[in-house]
Amino acid sequence: MTLDPRSRRVAVVADSLLELLMPELQSRGFGAIQLPPAELEPDVAAAWLEQVAEHVAEFIRNDYEVVLADDGTYGVELDTALAALNVPPLPQYAIQPPSTSRLTPDR
Repeated sequence: MTLDPRSRRVAVVADSLLELLMPELQSRGFGAIQLPPAELEPDVAAAWLEQVAEHVAEFIRNDYEVVLADDGTYGVELDTALAALNVPPLPQYAIQPPSTSRLTPDR
């Protein structure tokens, strides 16, 4: 048994999904790396994505599980930045559907 609280799980998350997904990610033991907001200037977003790709490459080299929760804004650009570092595209994070148990009447 280890006392290390880190789960070695990281999600790369679209800015538009971050607030929505953080509680779920935390409960499932994921840290998060935020992708740039859609409204950033292209050169700033490119620099941000380059840094994200470098972090992801390092996490993968150290045997972390890394997944992507993408909204489609920067998926292609992130894949390109990862490919430049010989890192394959990230698997998509499976977003858990909201519970419907609250919608079922009590019997």
